[in-house]
Amino acid sequence: MAPTVRVRFRRPLWAPAEFIKRCGPAPKWIPLSVAIGAVSGLMAIAFNGSLQLCTRWLLGAAGYQPATVAGDAGGFHLASGFARPWAIPLMAAAGAFAAAVLVRWTAPEAEGGGTDVAIRSINNAPSMMRLRVVPVKLIASAITIGSGGSGGSEGPPAQIAATTASFLARRLRMDYHDARIAATTGLAAGVGAIFRAPLGGAMLGVELLFRKGTEPVMAVPSLIASAVAYAEFGAVYGYTPMFGHLVGGGLGAPAGLLAFPVLGLCCGLLARLYSVTFYGVSMLFAKWRVWRPIRPGIAGLATGALGLAVPGVLGTGYGTIQYVMSPQRALHLSLIVLLAMPFAKILATSMSIGSSGSGGIFGPGMVVGATAGALLWRLAPHGLVPASPALLVAVGMAACLGAAAHAPAAIILIAAETCANPWVLVAALLAVPVAVAVMGSDSLYRSQPMTRAQLAADRDQTQHRLPPGKPPGIPLEKMRAEHR
Repeated sequence: MAPTVRVRFRRPLWAPAEFIKRCGPAPKWIPLSVAIGAVSGLMAIAFNGSLQLCTRWLLGAAGYQPATVAGDAGGFHLASGFARPWAIPLMAAAGAFAAAVLVRWTAPEAEGGGTDVAIRSINNAPSMMRLRVVPVKLIASAITIGSGGSGGSEGPPAQIAATTASFLARRLRMDYHDARIAATTGLAAGVGAIFRAPLGGAMLGVELLFRKGTEPVMAVPSLIASAVAYAEFGAVYGYTPMFGHLVGGGLGAPAGLLAFPVLGLCCGLLARLYSVTFYGVSMLFAKWRVWRPIRPGIAGLATGALGLAVPGVLGTGYGTIQYVMSPQRALHLSLIVLLAMPFAKILATSMSIGSSGSGGIFGPGMVVGATAGALLWRLAPHGLVPASPALLVAVGMAACLGAAAHAPAAIILIAAETCANPWVLVAALLAVPVAVAVMGSDSLYRSQPMTRAQLAADRDQTQHRLPPGKPPGIPLEKMRAEHR
């Protein structure tokens, strides 16, 4: 009997997975970055549109419309009054409960801030994010924030874009290193698009993965993808900077330069308070032995009630930043409300998202820092601060969030791009280093390893404890049909 001859055919070089493995960095990452940026831009467009619709339909049905920003389609508009105050807490509770039920039944990893989940997945198992997270995160976050929950608009696009890039990496059979670049590129493009800040978004991909240290290899792919996503987003929603063109942005008198380090100190303390409060409240809710979706519902009720006293905490709060950039409006605002705003926003976000709600925790940090800058402008003696609060507001955003996220350069660029004023770059250099020093090693994103060496050590240790075939960082129940 003649022996059986088995012929093995090599996969052709032009097959996508084989091409990715064999070609150099430039031929590989230029088209991949463009593709990831294009998808990320579409995701940001879809989420922004969904959030606007939910805000109009849900909070609008309760008789309230939050303030908008200059970059929105209709420009800046003041918040409406409360036509039916009793309906605000009920709407926030109902929206949070409905979103939590959706997340619980379909994709549990879609709960929370989004960015922290993306960081953990990128560092541990970058090609293992489930594609079902995309619609679930989009819908749940739009409902949570649009019904009055306190959260940012950056976390959902960040996780959604990173997930789509992870799916692409899985289909192209990328190794850990390439899949990590792809997922980070998606995260950077999603944030760069939603904030209309492509440079800041690209730099975020370089800085955000560690508390100390950067990933320079992420720079070029993130820049390409962020630029493509920004171009798509701007084609639909316009290219006006998020907060318009900041006026009155000069540094003022030389003596006034001392206000910026003081602001950095205040924002560093607020960043620490934000991190401690968020995770403290999260632990309290986690210990509450009730059906999980009830927790966001109760938190929504409390957030809505708090919003009646301090309206700026409802929704994203970006309109509040736009409001306090004007000297006339900042002076007209009650000093008690302005003093309460940073602490109320921290508490409202900790309840809305820390209760296992869905939304971002990045954007609220901007609101906290911005209102702190406006408060300092109100309290400082005349002549020691600029004539307009706009610059202090923008620098407060950069100082608080840059320290909390351990991404100072990226957040400085985002603050400058959202205000379209180069003076923000100069003034932020006087405040952000102080805030970073005060923040220390604590982080708003506790999935961030301290350094690249710690990540490598943690991965080596985790690999020894895993059963065969299970990637790190992904629960066994989340291993679904994509890998069967």
